[in-house]
Amino acid sequence: MKQRKNLLPALALGLAVGLGVAAAVLGDRLTAPVSGVAFGLAGAIGGLAASRLIMAHFDRTWTPEERKEIERAERDERNVAIREKAAYSSWYWTLYLLWGLFFLTLILQGGMYTALVSAAIVLHCVFYMVNMNRWTKKL
Repeated sequence: MKQRKNLLPALALGLAVGLGVAAAVLGDRLTAPVSGVAFGLAGAIGGLAASRLIMAHFDRTWTPEERKEIERAERDERNVAIREKAAYSSWYWTLYLLWGLFFLTLILQGGMYTALVSAAIVLHCVFYMVNMNRWTKKL
């Protein structure tokens, strides 16, 4: 059963790699929007599938006691409060940055601005982790 559980993410990862390679090989024969969508889908599907496979690997390495502790920590009121406060703080700091870059991308229609939006989303995730650490120390 465990092998079947990882079959869909493995297929999705193969699809993402194939889509990315096809978009790279076809290169100039694709229009810019189609190329962007192909690379975007390849990155999104690849990231989701790879993270699922990695999490499945780590899930197999945990002992039953560790699994119980992780489940308990997920439901702990203090940890839930920390995650909520960190998410709120992160969103507060990056909301206007994401909004501005999104509209800049729409208005100027440039590839560089799309890369800036991607970098801003990564910064949002970094801010979230930093804020989780900060709120862990405060609570």
